[in-house]
Amino acid sequence: MAMKKLTYTGTNYDEVKRLCGDRVLAPYFCMGFSMLSIDTGDGFVTVNEGDTIVLEDDGSLRVEK
Repeated sequence: MAMKKLTYTGTNYDEVKRLCGDRVLAPYFCMGFSMLSIDTGDGFVTVNEGDTIVLEDDGSLRVEK
């Protein structure tokens, strides 16, 4: 499996869900912005609009701010 990247836009939760599966928490809104959290295996990381979620070859997730 090749590394996959997806930028969170605030409106593409369905795509994020397909990429991350059950390791993503539903988005929440704060001060007009949408955020969500993903489980990287080392704990939950907040994903803000414009951040890129990376699915590594080994199945792990990370976030590029």
